[in-house]
Amino acid sequence: MLFGAAIAAAAIYLAGLFWLAAWRDRVRNAGWLARPGLSGWVYGLSLGVYCTSWTFFGGVGTAATAGLEFLPIYLGPILVFTFGFGLVRRILAQSRAQHSTSIADFLSARYGKSAGVAALVTVIATVGSLPYMALQLQSVGTALVMVGGNEAGALARDEIVAAVAVLMALFAVLFGSRRADRAGDNAGLVLTIAVEAVVKLVALLAVAALAIALLASGPAQPVEPLFAVTQIDARFAVLTLLAACAVLCLPRQFHMTFVEATADRATPAMQWVFPAYLVLTSLVIVPIVLAGVAVLPAGTDADAIVMALPLNVGNSALALLVFIGGFSAASGMIVVASVALSTMITNDLIAPVAFRRVLQGEADRAGLAHRLLMIRRLVICLLMLMAYLFYRGFGGATNLAGLGTLAFAAAAQFAPGLVLGVLSRAGNRAGMISGLLTGFAAWLCLLILPAATGQPPVLSIHPDALVSGVLISLGANLAAYWIGSAMFRPRLRDAVQAASFVGASLPGETHAYGTAKRVADIRLLLTQFVGMRRAAAALLAMPRSYRDADQADPELLSMAERMIAGVVGSSSARMLVASWAQGEPVPLAEVMAMFDETGRRLTFSGDLLQIAIENIDQGVALVDAEMNLVAWNRRYQQMFELPDELVNVGTPIADLIRYNMRKGQIGDVEIEDQVTRRLGHMRAGREHRMEREQHDGRIMRIVGNPAPGGGYVTSYTDITADRLAEQALESKVAERTTQLSEANAALEKATRSKTRFLAAASHDLIQPLNAARLFASALGEEVQSNEQLSRLVRDLDGSIASADRLIRTLLDISKLDGGGIEPRHEPLAVNDLLDDLVRDFAVQASARGIELRRVASSAWIESDRGLLASVLRNLVSNAVRYTRSGKVLIGVRRSGGNILLCVYDTGPGIAEADQERIFEEFQRAAGDREGLGLGLAIVRRTARLLGMPVLIRSRIGRGSLFAVGVPVLRWGA
Repeated sequence: MLFGAAIAAAAIYLAGLFWLAAWRDRVRNAGWLARPGLSGWVYGLSLGVYCTSWTFFGGVGTAATAGLEFLPIYLGPILVFTFGFGLVRRILAQSRAQHSTSIADFLSARYGKSAGVAALVTVIATVGSLPYMALQLQSVGTALVMVGGNEAGALARDEIVAAVAVLMALFAVLFGSRRADRAGDNAGLVLTIAVEAVVKLVALLAVAALAIALLASGPAQPVEPLFAVTQIDARFAVLTLLAACAVLCLPRQFHMTFVEATADRATPAMQWVFPAYLVLTSLVIVPIVLAGVAVLPAGTDADAIVMALPLNVGNSALALLVFIGGFSAASGMIVVASVALSTMITNDLIAPVAFRRVLQGEADRAGLAHRLLMIRRLVICLLMLMAYLFYRGFGGATNLAGLGTLAFAAAAQFAPGLVLGVLSRAGNRAGMISGLLTGFAAWLCLLILPAATGQPPVLSIHPDALVSGVLISLGANLAAYWIGSAMFRPRLRDAVQAASFVGASLPGETHAYGTAKRVADIRLLLTQFVGMRRAAAALLAMPRSYRDADQADPELLSMAERMIAGVVGSSSARMLVASWAQGEPVPLAEVMAMFDETGRRLTFSGDLLQIAIENIDQGVALVDAEMNLVAWNRRYQQMFELPDELVNVGTPIADLIRYNMRKGQIGDVEIEDQVTRRLGHMRAGREHRMEREQHDGRIMRIVGNPAPGGGYVTSYTDITADRLAEQALESKVAERTTQLSEANAALEKATRSKTRFLAAASHDLIQPLNAARLFASALGEEVQSNEQLSRLVRDLDGSIASADRLIRTLLDISKLDGGGIEPRHEPLAVNDLLDDLVRDFAVQASARGIELRRVASSAWIESDRGLLASVLRNLVSNAVRYTRSGKVLIGVRRSGGNILLCVYDTGPGIAEADQERIFEEFQRAAGDREGLGLGLAIVRRTARLLGMPVLIRSRIGRGSLFAVGVPVLRWGA
C-alpha cells in the first residue's frame, strides 16, 4: 500500500513542480514573486540544490558512523559565503560581465577564450558528476525499497534503481531542456528548486521533531560515543576544503549561484539565506542520528536512518513525507546537473565539431536551435545511463558519503584555476590545461581506481586514502598550474583576458586614488577623451569649484573615471585613471584589453550605423569645418547622379553644388551667388529646412544641421511622390466636393418637390374621399333593410376610411420631412398625458381583453402637447393592437436628469433583427399583417422634431418596451 502511495506521490509531486515552473515562466515579469525582497529569498533558497540526497540521507549516515565527519559538508560552504564572500562577489561580477553559461564557459573566457580549456573542463565535470548522479539513484532506490517493504520485495534493488533512472531521465528531459535558448533565464527553474529546498527542510524538521519526541520518552543516550573533539582531524579539514571548493566548482552549483543569479551584483539574501539554510539543516541531523542510534535495531543501514525512524514507529504519513523530501533532493540535483552538463557537453564538445560549418557561417542555420535541443535531450539520457552503470559498478560497495566525496574531489580540480584566475593575472591557458590534466589524472589514479578495485593507492602521504588522494591531486594541480604558466609565454589573448578579469571593478565599488595631479591635468585628460567643451562642463558641474592649480581630489578623479568609462568602458577607465593618477605607464596587456573592449563596441556600433545609413531612403552628406566632403551614403550620390570621380573624401562641397546647378542651366553669376550663400549657412552652423524643385521636376526636402566639431550634415528626401499624391488627393477632394454639392442640391430640390406634391395630392385626395364616405353613409341608410347590401356598404366605408388614414399619414410625414410643422413647447404635467392615453384606449383595450394600466407621476416636462401625445398614442395603439392577452402598462422611469415615458406590453415581441427596420416607412415586424407600417416612422420623425430619443427593448415571446426620453422640468404639482 505504502509503495504504491509513494509512487503516486512522486508522480503528482513531479507534475506539480513542472506546472509551477511553467507558471513562473509565464508570469516572469510581473506579480508578487518579482518583488526584489522575495526574489532574493527565492534565489537564496535555490542555492539549496547543494543539499542533495547525500546531505538528506548520507549526512545522517556519516554522523552515525563517523561522528562529526558529517559537519564539513556544511561548514565549507558556510565559510565561503561568510568569510570568503568577496571571492563570490568577484566571480559573480565576472560571470555576468562575460555572459557565462557554465563553469566551462567561465574558465574558457578567463584563459584566453580557449576552446581546449572549455572541452577539458567539460570532460572532467562530466566524469566527476557521474558518482554524484549515481548517488541520487542509489538513495531514491533505497528509500523506495524501505517504503515498499514486502510490496517491493518482488523487485530487486537494481531493478528499482533502473526504474528510478528512467523516471529521472524523463523528468530531466521534460524539465531541463524545454527551450533551446541560453541558460541563465530560467525563473521557473529557480522557483522550483527553491520550493524543493523548502520541502527537503520541512521533511528533515519533521523527522527531527519525531526524534526529539522519541529521545524525550526514552532513556538518555550519551553523546560522547558519537561526537568527540578528536574527530576534528586531517580528514575533517580535507572534507571542509572539498566542500568549500564544491560549492563554487560543482557544475550545478556554479549554474545556480552565478548563471541563474537574478542580479549583476551580490545581494544580502545571497550572503545569508543559503548559509542559514545550511546551519539549520546541519542542526536537525543531531537529534535524528541520536534517536536512530538509540531506537533503531542494531545493524540498521546508517544511510537509511532518516527513513527508518518513521517506519519504525509506524508513521506512514511521515515516511511518505521523508520519501518526497529525499526525492526532492535527488530530482533537484538531477535537473540542475542535467541543465548544466548538457549545456556544457553540447556547446563545448559536440557543437564545435558537428556544426563547425554552421557556426562559421558557411552553412544554413535554419533548424540549428531544434537540433541542439534534441542533442541536449539525448545527452541527458546518456548521462543517466552512465550514472546507472556507475551505480552498478560502484554503488553496491560504496556508501552515499563515499560517492559524494569522489564527486567533490573531481570538482575541486577546478578550484585552483577558478580562484587564482580571478585574483591573479599570472595564470594562463597553458598553466590551466596543465593543472587540470595533472589533477584529473591524480584523481583517477588515487581515488577512483582504489574505489573500483579495492586496492590501496599507488601513492600515499597519509593513512587515510581520501586525505592522501585529495592533497596529492590538488597539490599536483596547483604545481602544474604555476609551472605551466611560468614555462609557456602567454598569448596576447591570454593577457587581455587576464587583465579584463583581474583589473575589472566590482559593481558598486569605488576607488580612492592618491595622486599629485592638478585640476589642469584632469582637464587635459578629459579633453583627450570627451573634448574640451564636455570636459569644462563636467568640471563646472562638480559640487565645489576648482582652480587649475588645485590638487585633484578623489571626487574629481572618480568623476574623470565615470566620464572616460563612457568612451572606453568601466574596466578600461579604471586602469587608465589609476595608472595616470599614480604616474605609471599602462601595461600593454591592459591597453590591449581596453582596445579589445572598446574596439568591439565601436566596431559593432559603427557597422550598425553604416548599415542603417546605407539603407535609408534619404541622401546624407557630411562636410567638415573646411567645407570638404567627408562622408555620404549611396542614396545621396544616386539622387543627384554624381559621378564617382567627383564624390571623394576631401572634395569641396562647393564643387558639388556647382555641378548640380549647372545641370539646371543656371548662369555662372547666379551659381556663384548661390554657392556663396549656402557655404555661409554651413559655416555659420545655421539650421535650415526647405523644399526645392529640381531641374528634372523632382521636389527635394533639404534639412541641414551643424555637426559637432564644426562640420555640417545635410539630408535630402525626394518628396515628389508625396507632393503628386497630395495634388491628386486635393483634386479628387475638390471633384468629389463639387459632385456632392450638386447631388445635395438635387436631393433637396427633389425632396421639396416630393413634399409639395404629397401635400397637394393628399389634400386633393382627402376631399373626394370625404365625399365618398358621405355617399356611402347615405347609401347605407337607403339599404338598411337589405342585410347583404348593408354589409357591402359597411365594407366600402371601411376601405374608404383606411385610404383616408393612409393619405392623412402620408400628409403628416410630408409635413414632418418638409419642415412644415413647428413645435410649440409649453409646460406639461406628465400625469395628464397618461390619463388622456388611458381614457382614449380603455374601451379598445377592454374589448380585446387586455388590462391597460398606468403608473402616476409627478413630473413636469416642457414639450409640444399635441406632437408628444401623437407619439405616445401611436405607441399605445401598437401595444394594444399587437397584444393578444396580458396587459399594457404606461409609466415613467428616471434616467439621470431625464425621464423615460414608457409603454410596456406583453405581446409577441420583436426580433432583434427587426428592431431598427420597423421605424422605416411601410415596414412591419415579421408575421405582422395589421397596420400600414407607417406609425413608427411617424413616431421617430416626430420625436426627432421634438429632440427626444426613442428607445426599444424587446424579446420574442416576452413582450416589448418603447420609451421616449424627455428632460424633466420639475417635480411636484
